[in-house]
Amino acid sequence: MDWFGGLKVLSLETRRGPEMATLIENYGGVATVAPSMREDKQDISERLEAFVQRMKTRPERQVLVCMTGIGTRLFLQDLQTYDPAVYAQVQHIRLLSRGTKPTQALKALGFVPVTAARPHTYREVQDSLQGMDLRGQEVTILEYGDLTPPPLIAALVEEGARVYPVPVYRCAFPDDPRPLEAAVRGVVAGEFQALLLSSGTQAVHFLRCARDLGLEAELRRGLRDMVVASIGPACSEALSELRLPFDLEANPHKMGILVRAAAERAGLLLERKRERVV
Repeated sequence: MDWFGGLKVLSLETRRGPEMATLIENYGGVATVAPSMREDKQDISERLEAFVQRMKTRPERQVLVCMTGIGTRLFLQDLQTYDPAVYAQVQHIRLLSRGTKPTQALKALGFVPVTAARPHTYREVQDSLQGMDLRGQEVTILEYGDLTPPPLIAALVEEGARVYPVPVYRCAFPDDPRPLEAAVRGVVAGEFQALLLSSGTQAVHFLRCARDLGLEAELRRGLRDMVVASIGPACSEALSELRLPFDLEANPHKMGILVRAAAERAGLLLERKRERVV
């Protein structure tokens, strides 16, 4: 198989950028990686203290929802330092993980969570929580870079729960936006044939960068001529909300599968796009 066959492939990956570039090149693509965000740890001292007090006064009512692997690890490390006794008690409360990464983070620390069903969007988290009796329960949600979806909070409140979102970190704009700006201009100029997205936030920041440059409309047109690949349902949902096209979705929802799926299908999808134009 020819895989990418020399196509120019753009990724907006940040934390795993070198790994993404290697994967693309291993599948025959010419890789460009433009970091689109930075993980900005928030000051959670007040929310941490409030969680500790809830654990001490009403431990039987506590539910901890882990939407993020990084945020879960950071929160629990801070908790262990702040109050080791309460940290030890976390194993006795109800723990719900959104998906693979928070589950791995919890298990690495010795906790055993319930994991929401695939495809691990907030809707499956909501379904899992609504399977519990939430009346009078206090639900702490460790957010994953973005705000907790308002429909999730509204549904939990309607079920009788008190909800306490904890923004452990935020996905901020990169300190140096120049690579992202260059990527926007490259898409507008038709330099790339494929875009691989591993989070919805990457797309949000890409559009923001284009808007700041006065190139949003041009970027949208450029993306229509490319193969846009999404890593999974949460990312695809964000693209739909942004009114951005995508051509395929990885399944299972992993970075290696994303690259392989794009490498397998990009050539044919590009041919079909060009035929429609003609």
